[in-house]
Amino acid sequence: MNKRSTEAYEPKSLARVTATAAYSAHIQEAMRFDKLRPADYSLVMSIMHAVSQGFTENQWETEQPSAVRDLHNRPPDKESAHADTADRYEQTIALLKNLTLWPW
Repeated sequence: MNKRSTEAYEPKSLARVTATAAYSAHIQEAMRFDKLRPADYSLVMSIMHAVSQGFTENQWETEQPSAVRDLHNRPPDKESAHADTADRYEQTIALLKNLTLWPW
């Protein structure tokens, strides 16, 4: 029975490791080409942690309430791409999607 539990767990674990490695590669690429803003680095690292844990977007938002709230409360950067979004949170998501750094 213990072997069966391990077998059921391994594919999920392998999928998480694979997803985390792919996400990390996207971060490295964005940093290499100076596309990732320093202000977004800690947010991206929290997303990588969520990916490694297999979290959904809602679980990640629950884990990062202050970061999400702060971004929602800030107006979008008018000099950045996606300046037409409702707030900095939506703008940041759009920017991360452009960099393939939004996993959900």
